[in-house]
Amino acid sequence: MKTNPQLSPPDAPTDAPARRKAYRTSRKREMTRAFKEEAFERAAWTVFSTLGLDAATVRDIVSLSAVSPGSFYNYYKTKEKIFDILLIKVADRVRTVVQQSRCPTDNLDMMLTRSNQAVLRELISINGAPRFFELNQHHIRARLFTMKETRDMLEDLKQNILRLMPVESISPDRLSFIAATLLTMGLESLLYMARNPLLDIEQISGLSGSMAAGNVRGAIAFLCNPPPQN
Repeated sequence: MKTNPQLSPPDAPTDAPARRKAYRTSRKREMTRAFKEEAFERAAWTVFSTLGLDAATVRDIVSLSAVSPGSFYNYYKTKEKIFDILLIKVADRVRTVVQQSRCPTDNLDMMLTRSNQAVLRELISINGAPRFFELNQHHIRARLFTMKETRDMLEDLKQNILRLMPVESISPDRLSFIAATLLTMGLESLLYMARNPLLDIEQISGLSGSMAAGNVRGAIAFLCNPPPQN
């Protein structure tokens, strides 16, 4: 007895098309992009450290980088975008050196002094950094507290304040205000060093660390024992 062969459903294709492979960027293309980005960012740092963001143009950056304008617009679009990237990289470096500078046995004064000293040494060691901060300080101030990297540094700072100055109760917004004030004082120390490069880093760090510690103690004393209101 003959059996009928099993038939496929009428709408099933007899030969399924080969699955398209996901596009993968070649290693050569990745290396080329990395090379161009490095050239652009190195050129932008030089331009922003000599002219400032306001006076700089994309043409200045492209000309110094020796890479095509098309690549710049493909990667960054605007001079503000590459400025932000450079600022983020500096902030990452600052957070790393600050974390490395701290010691569990430090008191508040020493912790803040070590932190300031580490930041000043790191930034002044970068070619053009003092001038970069001085020329672009209004842009840096405008961006500083909107950056994730800054928020991360503030969280580190708040944890250290609570560790070294334990208080029964302090609201998160008050603690954030204290930390932000300390960070702003650190920026002012850097700008002061930029305008006076022959000053001694250890002296400036010790001075700013002592002032910052005094401010923290005064703020916590005020919050714990607020003056009577008339």
